Amino acid sequence: MKFILCISIALLMSGAAPMQAAGPCRQNSHSRQFADCLDEFSPCDRSALNVQELQEVRRVTQDGNFLDCFNGFSDCDNKQLNAQQQLEVARQKGDQNLQNCMDGIGECNLPELNDQERQQVAQSARVRNFQTCLDGAGECDTTQLTVNQKQQVENANHDRNLQSCLEGLGQCDQAKFSSQEQQDVSRANQDRNLRECLDGSDECDRGRLTAMEQRETAALNGDRKLQN
Repeated sequence: MKFILCISIALLMSGAAPMQAAGPCRQNSHSRQFADCLDEFSPCDRSALNVQELQEVRRVTQDGNFLDCFNGFSDCDNKQLNAQQQLEVARQKGDQNLQNCMDGIGECNLPELNDQERQQVAQSARVRNFQTCLDGAGECDTTQLTVNQKQQVENANHDRNLQSCLEGLGQCDQAKFSSQEQQDVSRANQDRNLRECLDGSDECDRGRLTAMEQRETAALNGDRKLQN
């Protein structure tokens, strides 16, 4: 009898549960509609929202549009901006255009700049060109360089070439080297070849070794063979 009573109570409770859950489910569904309307990437049924929720959705949408306009995104709708926001967006657009022109990166609209800004952009371009010429990388317009800058660029190219020759890396042109620089490069090549020979490298040119260096290399190679 107790068993039957327990089953009856359980059935009654299970039947009541869906009725009690109906209220929260409806509330969750409404909240989801509100969240979807706040999320511009989800389908939104505004007819399900009350007046206060519609106002909130409208405010969030306007704020998102202002950010799109401020960041220069194509989704911007200028008609939704108030007068102050339009000024802020225009100022940001001008600042970004000036920055692009100064950096030489991105879209640069020179007609939108005033005379002082154009002078600053031209000076920045000359500085970038000078740096490019000094680095020996990229396009260098030597016609924009002063006499002093041209000499600095020539010195930088000379030092870069000397370094390549000393390290035995890249292209090496010894045509414009002084006698001292030629000696330095020659000794660097000899020292590098000696190290290759002492290490047992295939790059070793034994014909360039002195008699003493040949003896030292032969002795070292002999010891290396005994250890193996």
